[in-house]
Amino acid sequence: MGITGVAFIALGIICISRPMSTLISLAWIIGLLSLISGIATLLNWFNLKGYFPQSGSILLSSILQILLGFFFLKHDLAFATILPLVFAIFLIIEGINLAIRSFDYKKIGFKLWWLNLVLGIVAAVLGFISVGTPSFGGATLSTVLGIGLILIGIVYVVALCSINRFERRLNDNPWVDDQSY
Repeated sequence: MGITGVAFIALGIICISRPMSTLISLAWIIGLLSLISGIATLLNWFNLKGYFPQSGSILLSSILQILLGFFFLKHDLAFATILPLVFAIFLIIEGINLAIRSFDYKKIGFKLWWLNLVLGIVAAVLGFISVGTPSFGGATLSTVLGIGLILIGIVYVVALCSINRFERRLNDNPWVDDQSY
């Protein structure tokens, strides 16, 4: 658990310090996952086609996933340059959606509705900035990923320390019956 935590922290630092490498790696991982998903869906189609005569959409979906996976793997640099734009569009759509929903939250009495509004507006603005400046979007995507990995790593390290502290307490407590486990 400790090694995993340290590895996540190191990977997070690498993501933050090397945004272009992070985007290329993301494009490659997306390609690999898409390829695996497409193959699994194709194998699933072979089992389902007898039960679902109209299963052509499953076959088409699997073929498209496989092709997308190959394209991402073969052209990872090109797709790495597109990822910030996809990320920006996602931020815009989700930011606007969050801002609009905040008014629904206000109607039902949610006290922090305004926080959803503010975060939605900030997300949409960051999305528009990322569309205008793709390098900002790429750096932001890498930074967010890096921070997430660092936080996950910290959680692992803290959990390990907590487990060790708990085990020491158990060993020091003469009132705990070792047979009860």
